Amino acid sequence: MAKIVGMLDDGPALEVLGISAFDERVYRAVLASPGITVQELVMRSGESSGRIQSSLSRLRAKGMVNRLWGRSPRWTATSPGTAIRSLVRGLQSELDRITETADAMEAAFRTVGQDPDEVGQFEVLAGPEELARWYLRVQQEARDEVLTFDRPPYVLDYRNPLQSDRLRDGVRYRTIYAPEAFQHEGALDELDNMLKVGEEARVLPGLPFKMVLVDQRVAIMPLHLHPPLSRSVLIRGSTMVVALVELFERMWREAVPMYPRAPSLDRAPEPAGVRGEEPEWADLDLDDRRLLALLAAGLKDDAIARQFGTSPRSLRRRLRHLFDELNAETRFQAGVQANRRGLV
Repeated sequence: MAKIVGMLDDGPALEVLGISAFDERVYRAVLASPGITVQELVMRSGESSGRIQSSLSRLRAKGMVNRLWGRSPRWTATSPGTAIRSLVRGLQSELDRITETADAMEAAFRTVGQDPDEVGQFEVLAGPEELARWYLRVQQEARDEVLTFDRPPYVLDYRNPLQSDRLRDGVRYRTIYAPEAFQHEGALDELDNMLKVGEEARVLPGLPFKMVLVDQRVAIMPLHLHPPLSRSVLIRGSTMVVALVELFERMWREAVPMYPRAPSLDRAPEPAGVRGEEPEWADLDLDDRRLLALLAAGLKDDAIARQFGTSPRSLRRRLRHLFDELNAETRFQAGVQANRRGLV
């Protein structure tokens, strides 16, 4: 790497803030020569114009330099004290979050004690292929219940190849879907198929992460969602699993129930109101209840229309009819009426 001429002599000090040694040298050159042009930086450094431009763009994104417009664009440094302190505050915020996570893990560690049989096991799954293998394996080993937070991105196809067979084996499946899970074509039809064989499904905006919990003893969750599921963690026999189960149950209570488009042969939706009474919404079909659930979950008209195989215009006409049935003028009023009648 060519050494930039005319820069301050101090060695690199800003790498901890995400600024490379090269970008720091460019910053020091701009700091020493306010109003410097790219061409002047190229001449002093011996580097290519493209590399200098890329460095200036990165520094600008971090608030380190400003571009002065004119016949020949020039660059000037922002106040080092202001810019660097701002980056330090951002780094401190990240460190604080890491410290909080460490404290939570320490509390869990102290709760379970030092016995290796009680501490539980954490195993990092490297790559989507290993995650996919374990996702299928824990379902195959399930005896009682599988709990899932379902949201994109997906490692496998969004369809779960084991779920229908495991439902028929008597394993209970409860899934909370993010609205984004219904953006792709065919997702609602696939959900209908699962509901008809026994899945219990609800929708909740803002799911924080993906997760699968099996028999309250093992959990799988990604460490990052971007890049898509590059690394995940398998958790066994830990108090963290207990905490994740509690989180699921709380979000389950907040989520909006989904209903099959046709009654299941062995599991029909429970009616609202007192058993034995004719519910207020008896003439509202299951498609309308599904539509209400998707509205309450925050899906946009285009996404809902795609799932129902209709046009946005036709969907809006149907919504107008549904709002009339609920004596509502807006989505909010429809949601209030639906909640009061026990529809969502």
